[in-house]
Amino acid sequence: MDEDQSSNRLMATAKEAAGGAFHLFWGGSLATVLSAVCAILVARFLGPEQYGVYSLALIVSGFLMLFTDYGVSQALTRFIALYKSRNEPHCIAPLLKTGLAFNVATSLIMFAIGFILTEPLTSLLISRPEMAPIVRITLILVMVYPLSTAIGYALLGFGDMKGYAMIDVVRQAFRALLSPLLVILGYSVAGAIAGYVIAFSIGFATGLILLYRHYRRLKNAIMKSGQKPLETLYPMIAYGAPLYLSNTLNSFITTLRGIILAYFTTNFLIGNFNTAMNFSMLVTLLSSPVATALFPAFSKLGNNTRETKTMFTYSVKYTAALVIPAAVFVAVMSRDLIFLLYGASYSHAPLYLALYSITFLFSALGSIVLGSFFSGVGESKVNLKATLISMAAFMLLAPALTWTLQVEGMITALIVATASSTLYSLWTGIRRYSLKIDLKSSAKICVSAFLAAAPVMPIALLSPMPRIVNLALAALTYLLAYLTAAPLLGVVAEGDLEALAGIFSKVSILQPIVRLILSYENKVNSLITRRSANKTAA
Repeated sequence: MDEDQSSNRLMATAKEAAGGAFHLFWGGSLATVLSAVCAILVARFLGPEQYGVYSLALIVSGFLMLFTDYGVSQALTRFIALYKSRNEPHCIAPLLKTGLAFNVATSLIMFAIGFILTEPLTSLLISRPEMAPIVRITLILVMVYPLSTAIGYALLGFGDMKGYAMIDVVRQAFRALLSPLLVILGYSVAGAIAGYVIAFSIGFATGLILLYRHYRRLKNAIMKSGQKPLETLYPMIAYGAPLYLSNTLNSFITTLRGIILAYFTTNFLIGNFNTAMNFSMLVTLLSSPVATALFPAFSKLGNNTRETKTMFTYSVKYTAALVIPAAVFVAVMSRDLIFLLYGASYSHAPLYLALYSITFLFSALGSIVLGSFFSGVGESKVNLKATLISMAAFMLLAPALTWTLQVEGMITALIVATASSTLYSLWTGIRRYSLKIDLKSSAKICVSAFLAAAPVMPIALLSPMPRIVNLALAALTYLLAYLTAAPLLGVVAEGDLEALAGIFSKVSILQPIVRLILSYENKVNSLITRRSANKTAA
């Protein structure tokens, strides 16, 4: 009976994570498209010089927002999901109130500092004192954006992935509408900034409405709770601070990356590198929703349980089966992808994109899942240590490798940094929690992904057809080849197909596609079984 309950609990969690990942995927994809449309329109309407002013105006508010959250938002996800799984609403209510109150307080303090010191901060950070009036408009973001983030993470803890995705979609939709419109109406940079601020304020209001639906159910529990605000806040800060520091260090690494490239390479090569990084988002759009959805899933299961370990093993396998083929396809078709949108003048970008895609291969060792696992089980310090190791490896290698190998050296340093942090996290997980990775399946996934690239290579290298046709034909060819190679090499067994059918049963919009793919996989598996039976009989 206990084993059945454990299996049912694990399957329910997996279903919720899969459904959540899908909602986060479509939400993130739509928000990314809307953001890109807005950026293109505003850039075209303003022109290079005014668009530069628009970009600079957001730096001061972005700097002030670094000092507003301190990881409390991620703590909301962790503890809300944990208490919800334990059916303890009396613990959720004070947690939510304290977390949001802390965000309001820190945001108000930084807003006040920014408002009082607008002129000196503008001079110090962007060396444009004349932009102080426009910068002052952006300070509203210091209030609404951190609170929107906290609300989004709270929704994540409640399992409301649709709401989490909706906040970003709403603000990017209004931004894509208002910013270009106000520029067209003659308000120039101030109009673009105003549209940005209004859109994010609407996103905040949307999040507040969505969160209130969950808060209403907790009203009775609030009266029963005797917890004091400081008693609630301390564990949130203790948990969230390492994650806050980790995010801050990752931002520093990104800044340092730009500085090193500026010192040792040319503007032309930097432009090619940034273009390649933009296209790596195609794979990140798949990996990021999965990692985000797994965070509350691991929080619910708790730490050091059999369900958590099983969830980890299968999460690594299925995430790798999704991300690795996507990365290999992007690498193989990098030339057509980049030349289609950016033109042939970005001649080095395809190579950079192909090299950087190697970082996604570490998903076979859990690079995408490990961060969510440790955040979910409350070991946020492990994530901080992993970031410190990654940072140390990068700082040690990047200057020398970039000096000698140019951008290829920078990408090599990024690959080594990713590998070092992944291996540390994996070693810690094995040592502390006896985590297991199905290395045989991971190897088979990699082999399947690379074998599937073989029929695509002639299209990538020799096809005279238009690039858009090449990409469509290559995508269909690669998908069919990968779906054939995976069962032939034993990546997906009959048990995996049954599990995947159950996991995606709640995502009704994907059912036709899932059924079609699983039907094909079953036929390939049946063919393999019949051949094996015939050989045995012979």
